[in-house]
Amino acid sequence: MGTPARSGVTATLAPAPRSVADASIPTPPFWGTRVVTGIDLDDVYPYINPVALFRGQWGLKKGAMTDADYDALIEDKIAPMFERLKARCKAEGVLNPAVVYGYFPCNADGNDLIIWDERAVGDVERLRFAFPRQGEKGRLCISDFFRPAGSGQVDVIGMHCVTMGSKASEAAKKLFEKNEYQEYLYLHGLGVETAEALAEFWHKRMRQELGIAGEDSPRIRDLFTQHYRGSRYSFGYPACPDMSDQEKLFKLLEPERIGCVLTENWQIDPEQSTSAIIVHHPGAKYFNV
Repeated sequence: MGTPARSGVTATLAPAPRSVADASIPTPPFWGTRVVTGIDLDDVYPYINPVALFRGQWGLKKGAMTDADYDALIEDKIAPMFERLKARCKAEGVLNPAVVYGYFPCNADGNDLIIWDERAVGDVERLRFAFPRQGEKGRLCISDFFRPAGSGQVDVIGMHCVTMGSKASEAAKKLFEKNEYQEYLYLHGLGVETAEALAEFWHKRMRQELGIAGEDSPRIRDLFTQHYRGSRYSFGYPACPDMSDQEKLFKLLEPERIGCVLTENWQIDPEQSTSAIIVHHPGAKYFNV
């Protein structure tokens, strides 16, 4: 799926005030990775953000319409089409959700986050991420949300990569080649937003596994605005702008097992896929650097 361009921000070495000492460290259900397939689309569909789909992907703008007219358009035309497309994708196997995810022991080292080998935590480093720090405001860095190396406490970071599979891209391509541009737009947009919905759904599953889902809002639409503990950060966005870090995530998760590969500019193929790091700390929210 589309990813924003790198911001070109460079990391500074200025430390930020740390506030993680009183944050509990959840216990992961396992170390390492697992692959999950056979996910029911009916479990994923409720996590589709209709605003992002209708306005963002499908370009449905309110414009000069009154609220009543816009709501009528959604109810009479857009919602039925949405239901038709969802049913078609399930019946024809167009969308095939799959996930690879995992939990890794980690510690912060300044702006860096060390990922330990779970067989020798604290002694053998697998790799590390270098995250940029805000130049002002709270001078935040993603690494601030984890226990520092030398604290005597090992922290945990989650990661996942999700996909709707290659059939979604193939079906959309066929529509485009037949000049069925509107249907192409609708199917392509649905595939992209269903991948986002799967990421949201699986993030919730991981919070449940970590025992921190008790802070979730009971309303799914509130999850779209981070009404839960922690955060899900994707590479290419402001807090972690370096797209090449996808290579490190792929090294840890091995998403090739669910059919995902990286392009030369670190995009994920198939397009209807996305990846993220999962931060459990209650203070972790989206921020700009």
